[in-house]
Amino acid sequence: MKNKKVFYLILFIILLIIISVIFYINLEEGTETKTEITKGMMILIEYEDPEKGLVNFINELQKRNIPSALLATPEYVQNNCETIKKMTEYDMEIIGSNTGAPFWDMSYEKQYERISEIKEGIESCTGEPLKIVGSRFFASDENTVKVAEELGIPYVTARGTTGTKGTVYNPEDYDVKILSVSNIERVEFKYGSLCDYSYWTRGGEPEDMKKDLVDAVNRYNRVTPVSHTNIGGYLKAWMGMWKNFWDNSDIKWVSLDKFMSEADYEMPFYKIPQNRNAPYTPEMLEHVEGESEGTERKNTIENPCSAEELPEVNNENSSEQETELIMFHNNTGPMCLEAKEFFEEEEIEYKEILTTNDNFGNKLKEYKQDFSKSEGVSESFGYYPIIFVGDKAFSGFNEDIKKEIIENQGI
Repeated sequence: MKNKKVFYLILFIILLIIISVIFYINLEEGTETKTEITKGMMILIEYEDPEKGLVNFINELQKRNIPSALLATPEYVQNNCETIKKMTEYDMEIIGSNTGAPFWDMSYEKQYERISEIKEGIESCTGEPLKIVGSRFFASDENTVKVAEELGIPYVTARGTTGTKGTVYNPEDYDVKILSVSNIERVEFKYGSLCDYSYWTRGGEPEDMKKDLVDAVNRYNRVTPVSHTNIGGYLKAWMGMWKNFWDNSDIKWVSLDKFMSEADYEMPFYKIPQNRNAPYTPEMLEHVEGESEGTERKNTIENPCSAEELPEVNNENSSEQETELIMFHNNTGPMCLEAKEFFEEEEIEYKEILTTNDNFGNKLKEYKQDFSKSEGVSESFGYYPIIFVGDKAFSGFNEDIKKEIIENQGI
């Protein structure tokens, strides 16, 4: 009996060691624990008529105050200059691209010549400095980074290296950051970018992409969804998927500069992983050609809007947030009532938006998108009231928040 107990004890210890080793291996592989609201950047790709899907896509983004970045060649920008200039008013950056061939292993001299053409061609239309450059498949190599640094372009794109997570690398030996875009993790849709075209060419449906988008937002702190807008902004089913995703995801949509402001990794360039896997098989191309002629292509948005029909640029939210004190609350909780009493006593003007308002959720989401966390009682916007004033966001109400508001109001 004693020997049996010793045997089971030894067996238990062995199992404990095995479990510890497995846990350590998973930890070493860098499994990410999400600690804040996901930061997202929409990337668009277009090489066809912008009136087909691009303008429509930008229109839907503008309704939701979502910035974007358009991957386009200088030739495309020049051929559609007036439309492109109009859309840059809606927080749309241009990613200068060489779509004819990836930059992988292209000589420094050839890349310098082409990237110079890209920079000059795009800037002559937009009148703004080009901030980011890439090529087909978002490809780049060390020559791309060298040329970008020499031409004063701060960012380059790279094919995804961290699954559906979008990642920013800061090479220690160059003054250029690298945007490694989100890539599909699911085996049946590998190895495309997290893009509607990647799913479409592989026979996927909008719901397949929606599932992976939601999963990425739930798991990672950064994500870069991509749309070929002649699909995402032109085909009804895909446009419906995008709108549903935007309207139901807890994600902070940011501009290119904000997305690139903090690097995930700083290391010498030679240590930065590269992904050169871009298989587009004859079967995929046959599918694309078939769908182009078939029923899915006919099921398009009936009246895509033109550039002239885009709404006026809406800057109301940004100016309102800078000048007003806004309080979202349920008008019943003790902290909400304490905050109201405090504002009345101190004669502080404020605007209140109650949970009973029809547009409460959407309005709160608009304000939250500029903040990764809140201050005060909760860092995760867990308590009402939620107060926005200046560049601060508070959740709950206590003495520290009172002091911050008094200081902000100059009382």
